[in-house]
Amino acid sequence: MIGFNGVVPVVSSLLFLACAGNRPADQAQFGINLVARKLKNQLKEVAESVVSVQTRVKYNVQKFYYTLDNGQFIPDRESPVGYKLEPGKGNSGVMLEEDQKTLSGGALVIRHDFASGKYTLLTSSHLVAPQDTTDLYYLDENGAQTDALFARYIVTDVSISVRVSTSRNVEADLICRDDGIDLAIIEVQTQRRPGPDFRRRVGYNMDLNWGDWVFIFGYPQGVKQLTGGWVSRGPYRSTLAVDAVVRFGYSGGAVFAVDEDIQELVFVGLIKSVPRSTFDYVGPDVRLPIGYPLGPDDIDKLVVKSEMMVDYGTAYFVHPKAVKRFFERKRPELEAAGIQLSAKYYGR
Repeated sequence: MIGFNGVVPVVSSLLFLACAGNRPADQAQFGINLVARKLKNQLKEVAESVVSVQTRVKYNVQKFYYTLDNGQFIPDRESPVGYKLEPGKGNSGVMLEEDQKTLSGGALVIRHDFASGKYTLLTSSHLVAPQDTTDLYYLDENGAQTDALFARYIVTDVSISVRVSTSRNVEADLICRDDGIDLAIIEVQTQRRPGPDFRRRVGYNMDLNWGDWVFIFGYPQGVKQLTGGWVSRGPYRSTLAVDAVVRFGYSGGAVFAVDEDIQELVFVGLIKSVPRSTFDYVGPDVRLPIGYPLGPDDIDKLVVKSEMMVDYGTAYFVHPKAVKRFFERKRPELEAAGIQLSAKYYGR
């Protein structure tokens, strides 16, 4: 048996087939173990083609401070944000800062050009091409978003890298993307391979639906891990849902299913997102030492912090037919960049 409860239906069907051959029970059991071992070996094989991607994003941050009247924002038609800004803060109510963050996830190696040493990888668009500008807004007393701008994050630099066999990160280039279905293709040139190109089949013809099982590779906290779960219909266009325990770092992670006709693993999509919620709390300024005793006069040393929390138990991945459409639409761009993919990625 494989260490996943979700594989039981596959093994059970194999038991039925083995018994149907009227073989002795010990031979039937031996046959099941061989198939289980075959699936394990296939998982080990495809795991080598799932590699780590990191994107370092630098921002210019504008934070907005307002003049309040009895705790209320004051409308101001002359203000660029619609409310009266506090002139004593920064540049007329706008404080300028710099910030950066690192996004981590996975990618599937879909091509290796031996002559040039270039590797082509399929990953998530949001992982390697973050939005140019992100706006955050103040919340009201009920936690609902207001139209008062709190901060604006403007991307100034994006650096994509892929982990190679020496555990070093090598810079990668963005070739093309589709933000609508959240897919992108990147390319890295290196003599230290990130992983072999994916050699197995693509499951465009699989009609994944309720009750199907999928395996998922990702990089939570930068460590490659395998999980899996049952498929459900996705609530969003071109997506399917899976009840897997997926955390930050699974973006761009490859999803595989067992094709019952050939009893082999096939590629069926990429993890797109997980349900999230925001945890807001009041904490001390990060410059205060640990154990600093706060007193009544330290109110100005408190800051409102916000942490993104994953709602465990559900993840969404790009439908295999949407993956096919992505490759078909991007084929001219890829070939213009000198990238000739295997015909299987175009459904041939």
